[in-house]
Amino acid sequence: MDHATIEQRLFIDPANQGIYSWEGNTLTFTPNQPWPGGKDIQVNLKAGGRAATWLSFSMTAQNWSFTTSDATLGYLWPSDGPADIYTLDPNQGEINQYTFGMDVLDFTATDDGINIYFSGRNSQDGADIYQINCIDAERYVDGAFQPKKLLSCGVAQCRNLAVSSDGQYLAYEYLVPGVSIGLTSAQIRILGIKDLSVIPISLANHEAVQPTWSSKGWLAFYDRTISQYEVVDWQSSQSVQLSNQTGQPGAWSIDGEYYLAPEITYSRSPGNYETGISHLIRYNIPEASSLDLSGDLAVEDVELAYSPNGLLIAFTRKFLDSVDWTPGRQIWLMNSDGSDAHPITDEAYYNHYDLAWSRDGSMIAYVRFNQVKLSDLPELWLVNADGSNPVQLVIGGYSPLWIR
Repeated sequence: MDHATIEQRLFIDPANQGIYSWEGNTLTFTPNQPWPGGKDIQVNLKAGGRAATWLSFSMTAQNWSFTTSDATLGYLWPSDGPADIYTLDPNQGEINQYTFGMDVLDFTATDDGINIYFSGRNSQDGADIYQINCIDAERYVDGAFQPKKLLSCGVAQCRNLAVSSDGQYLAYEYLVPGVSIGLTSAQIRILGIKDLSVIPISLANHEAVQPTWSSKGWLAFYDRTISQYEVVDWQSSQSVQLSNQTGQPGAWSIDGEYYLAPEITYSRSPGNYETGISHLIRYNIPEASSLDLSGDLAVEDVELAYSPNGLLIAFTRKFLDSVDWTPGRQIWLMNSDGSDAHPITDEAYYNHYDLAWSRDGSMIAYVRFNQVKLSDLPELWLVNADGSNPVQLVIGGYSPLWIR
């Protein structure tokens, strides 16, 4: 096909910016942002497209349509016992169970929502890595579907999984319980999903945790032994080091240019008391520079997540001064440059965490926990991105992740 004559005549309603790619005569359109769930999409190809050969006739008009799948929120339940993976359709209220009695530690999913990968405890008190093909799983009922085991880890716990944006690799923590820090307590490894090859990434005598992939294929993890994030392109051996004393989970910007992470700094207050504040530090990977997005406030900012379009950052904040202090952290939003920070929750006694944007950026799933009644179970909630219509979904649910 003559690519230009096809792309010029292809129209999609509702319109969405994206990228065209060709493989032979097959055209693939990848939108920059997902369409909302349950939306009818019309694709129209106007007449006049041609083949690439010198002798070709113009094509007649063609029309197609499809409906996007409803948004689906994955989560773990229950919080007070061995957990399994569930999904929930917020619009219909339908709940599906994907694992049965597998004592799931954590899970992740590919960008297309087709595959779920999870860490499940084994009989040796270690944790193995499994795969669920969601399309196959939805054909079964009553637990008949069996996840595929990708890697047996024996007494080690293979956990905190992170799948690369191209869906080809899984980064994970490899933890041998009982081994002292400084030997092999926790390391970062990469599992090739196609050939099941295992590649150690972190230094053998360092403790390393929290792997996270960027959209450009760079892998960030925290090296506790030397108190810094390691950012590596493991295929080219390029690396960047980001000094950070805190080592809490961070997040990549959508374009892969920035890594955002909390950092605690301490100072002496009157009376010689040591006080600490936690700010969000944005690391510019290409320039090896950093910027404090929290400003000069006495706050505790953590639990961050970029919106799907990269324009907003959701995070949780607690003020540390005596006037504005509350037992729990609230959910805040700000622009990606740190401007226009504002809260979208106001529940002083609840701590908010595990923030997860819906694929279209319209909603945020989160977990809240009562800081006053510690016997209460955590609660899984959903709120619109403007703070309206907060809805409780599941008592005892946690680790929300949008599958579609």
